[in-house]
Amino acid sequence: MLQIDKESIEAVRRMNNPYRSQYGFLMDLVQINELSSTTLQAITCPTLIMHSKNDNAVPLEHAYFAHSKIDQSELCSLDSWGHLIWLGDQATEVNKKVVSFLYRE
Repeated sequence: MLQIDKESIEAVRRMNNPYRSQYGFLMDLVQINELSSTTLQAITCPTLIMHSKNDNAVPLEHAYFAHSKIDQSELCSLDSWGHLIWLGDQATEVNKKVVSFLYRE
């Protein structure tokens, strides 16, 4: 909690408010279990994989697995506060990394 400011907490609240069905997270869990090596190896475009070391929702091993299967992938391991890497004190670093990846030659 020390790494997240009040604005980020409010952003999470606003983001989650419209999702009242509560099925989104459950669908994410199903999709994680259905992700195969074959599916990942079929990705042929440059891919940025970003994951927080402090994410308690998705194990870091998932990011390493995806990176090992996607030929043109770049793995960016972050020290952000959790699963929502675009919020908190590391948000600026995350945004810079995404923009840099998108604009690289």
